[in-house]
Amino acid sequence: MTGTPAGGGSVRAGVTRPEHVHLGTVRHVHLGTVSHGHLGTISTAVAPLLHGPFRPARVVAATRYAVHLATGDGELPALAVVTRDAIRLPNALVLPFSSADRPLDLNAPWAGVGAGRVVIGPVRLEPEASWTPPRVQDASSPPDPARIGQATVLLDALAQPLPPPLAPRLTDLRHALRADESSEVRRAARALVGLGPGLTPSGDDILCGALLASRAWGGPLAPLSEAVADATLRTPLLSAALLRHAVRGECVPQAHAFLRALSGEGPPPDLEPAVRELLAVGHHSGGDLARGVLAVGLSRACVATTGDRVDYPLK
Repeated sequence: MTGTPAGGGSVRAGVTRPEHVHLGTVRHVHLGTVSHGHLGTISTAVAPLLHGPFRPARVVAATRYAVHLATGDGELPALAVVTRDAIRLPNALVLPFSSADRPLDLNAPWAGVGAGRVVIGPVRLEPEASWTPPRVQDASSPPDPARIGQATVLLDALAQPLPPPLAPRLTDLRHALRADESSEVRRAARALVGLGPGLTPSGDDILCGALLASRAWGGPLAPLSEAVADATLRTPLLSAALLRHAVRGECVPQAHAFLRALSGEGPPPDLEPAVRELLAVGHHSGGDLARGVLAVGLSRACVATTGDRVDYPLK
């Protein structure tokens, strides 16, 4: 999910560094000089990082769409500085220009955050505005069993299949959720932490979806949260940070729209566009998020309003 365009597709890090980076002023600023700018809007979820004294940070990944910083903060371990056409992660400082105009592959040797600013090498950003990431609300409308079934069919038809090592682990989580046994949910979830390649492994993306759905629909939030409590020790830092945000219900807009569509909230939603928009998040992250959401959705919808079980395949 990290460093990807809003329209989907993975982006390879390490592309040619631009000679100049425009920072919203009337001039181009060479990377060899220090630039100042009251630029971008910072997520309210990570705005506390700007408070307090300035402290060192570390660039852990850089693409034309995003620079990801390790902050050293226990609760907010990562900050993403992204262009306006990137996926709007809940921990993002969003800049007012696109990656086509000003690529962001600033793999600087040093960085820092605090005292009202974010510094990446010679670039200094002082955001004066904030934005609020979508947040899943507790006890929102329950999932519509029919929509859960429709979304499951769409996901099977449109998403990339899970790699073989992940498929049985997801099945284990689905069975544990269906049984509604906290210890089994915790065990199955822990087996997914860090499973898969990349900065946001598929197992973590599945768990992000399950956490969001559990908060929205009254699922087993406590055992899932306990399973990812030590994620910073077991998975890449950027993925561990997104798991922390998911525990709090903070997510990308596409995941929020998908959950609303499954609940049938507001005007009659069109489910297929919501599925397609979520699948466009990253190379695999959107599909894996959807799998986690549906794993919980299936367990919540297994008893219909009449009391009869609604059986969908747990494959």
